[in-house]
Amino acid sequence: MTYDEAMAYIEYTNTLGSVLGLTNIKELLRQLGDPQNDVRVIHIAGTNGKGSICAFLDEILECAGFSVGRYISPTIFTYLERFQINRRYMQEEDFAAYLDKVKQAADAMVADGFDRPTSFETETAVAFCYFKDMAVDFLLLETGMGGLMDATNVCDRPVCTIIASISMDHMAFLGDSLRKIYEQKLGIMKRGVTCVSYPVPEELLCMWREKCCENGTESTSVMIDMDEIRIMKSALDGSRYEYAGEIYDVSVPGIYQVYNSAVAVCTAKLLQRLGYGIDDTDIHKGISRTVWKGRFQKISDKPDIYVDGAHNPGGWESLRKNIDRYFPGRELIYICGVFKDKDYDSMLRILMPGAKQFIAVQPENPRALDRNVLADLAKQYIDSVHVQEVVDEAVYQAIDIAEDMKDPVIIIFGSLSFIGPIIDKAELGGYRRD
Repeated sequence: MTYDEAMAYIEYTNTLGSVLGLTNIKELLRQLGDPQNDVRVIHIAGTNGKGSICAFLDEILECAGFSVGRYISPTIFTYLERFQINRRYMQEEDFAAYLDKVKQAADAMVADGFDRPTSFETETAVAFCYFKDMAVDFLLLETGMGGLMDATNVCDRPVCTIIASISMDHMAFLGDSLRKIYEQKLGIMKRGVTCVSYPVPEELLCMWREKCCENGTESTSVMIDMDEIRIMKSALDGSRYEYAGEIYDVSVPGIYQVYNSAVAVCTAKLLQRLGYGIDDTDIHKGISRTVWKGRFQKISDKPDIYVDGAHNPGGWESLRKNIDRYFPGRELIYICGVFKDKDYDSMLRILMPGAKQFIAVQPENPRALDRNVLADLAKQYIDSVHVQEVVDEAVYQAIDIAEDMKDPVIIIFGSLSFIGPIIDKAELGGYRRD
């Protein structure tokens, strides 16, 4: 199988949609020899912040000399970004070989009367086979959607589990309330396995305590307490904070990254107690060295341009807080593209106050909301709304608009799917007119 043939098969399985449940993935992995049982897994669920927490943990573990696999989704830059070891992406020929193996197992399943595995089930099986063969020391395993019935939830004894920030997203699959969504996320917790959690709203605390008690980990599992974190500095070049008597420097901007990094710190301290060779220097160094592209990332100045992968209410609220904290009084120029299955009405309600200009684009994805529909909705808030068919032209237009402003900042947001090429182009020299 060639890489092109492998991607054609993935495109085909994409047409099978998303199916929550573990029957198919368990049978697929059984056909493959249950590779998930031979990988040391740190399993993480949550609505927002999964990638950030994993980025901090990855850097800490690498500083300690470990080989670290990561299985992530969605991706920003390339499909193969979802399978990486020490931040190096899987090679095309390796993906083709592993997918060929997984497809043969899937064909055997279908012959036995099972449904053909979906794209995420297929990719998850590829990930377990690959990371087992590469003998990584740890696999940072992100759920795709939810937790309890997510295809990644097949590891009976992970090293630990992590619950990131919770907010409303994927309601058609996970439920129409925060409690229902949280119940799905808590489903990755296992009997006797310690969990580290981002803070949750007061109304969810009883669910956390009950789940810890059910799993016999009420004395070992930890939820970060925001009141125990003293933020000493918060700026566009990063933050400094004190937690549990130690001071940490974070180079990734955004106030929420303080709490994401604290979850990573707490997890690293747990790994210390479990006997893994991580010292405090590794933790401090890893936190300060972490870079996480596409999350409130500055990609240009003169004018200032920021990209943020905010694509659900929790992400939009965090972006709003960053805007209010770091850009008070500045003239906001937005470039936005969003999927039609997202709550874009809430997105505009949260982010439009204070906006001066809005440019609507349409990500290249079948799920994308029509740019003209988005523009019409934005006109309910401001008059200066534009539509661009080409994302690059939207950036050029925003730069032209900024030239007539005193103190502008351009913010590009709405979906991870279209900001990767923007970051790549900015890093290759930026958006300069010939």
